Amino acid sequence: MKKLIIVFLLTTSVTIGQTVYKVEPGSKGNSIILEIENASNEQTINGISVNLANQISSLRFRKTEQKIERIEKRVEAEFMFDVEREVASNKIDTLKFVVTGANGLMETKEILIGYAIPEEFKLEQNYPNPFNPSTKIEYQLPKDGRVTIKVFNVLGQEVRTLLDEVKSAGYYTIEFKSNGLSSGIYFYSLFTENYKMIKKMVLLK
Repeated sequence: MKKLIIVFLLTTSVTIGQTVYKVEPGSKGNSIILEIENASNEQTINGISVNLANQISSLRFRKTEQKIERIEKRVEAEFMFDVEREVASNKIDTLKFVVTGANGLMETKEILIGYAIPEEFKLEQNYPNPFNPSTKIEYQLPKDGRVTIKVFNVLGQEVRTLLDEVKSAGYYTIEFKSNGLSSGIYFYSLFTENYKMIKKMVLLK
């Protein structure tokens, strides 16, 4: 979980910064906290609505609007979201928040969201496990390169090649379907130029 705290003032112009806030693909419970400050020392602002004005396919927000009855000095508007796992690491998305009051549009704020690149190679345990008829395998790559994922039986015989291609750095999920295979223990492997890992899974029909 990551918290991004953004401060901006009402009744003043906002300069949109170029800071890119990084989040991890596949992470859940991230939040953007807008600390909304009333720049006027004399006037209370009533009937505020804070809205996420655009939807980004890589981000799943749990709500897109928050009502605030009044602002005397400063209040917080929190928007929680999950991040899709398979998103390009070089992608930058722009979120636009709009604050409106009884008198119409008051202020807008744009926030740049980037996606962190994994720091290491990793092959996760498949899920579900045991499985029938299919299971998912997650893996991550800290750099671009050719990736091979294969499945073997207990005799070491290759029964399926799930992937053999060049992939960009990032987080990935691949599905293994057990069509034509009998119950038993199988092994799946991830091979790259710099990394090798093998894990065990159980097919239970």
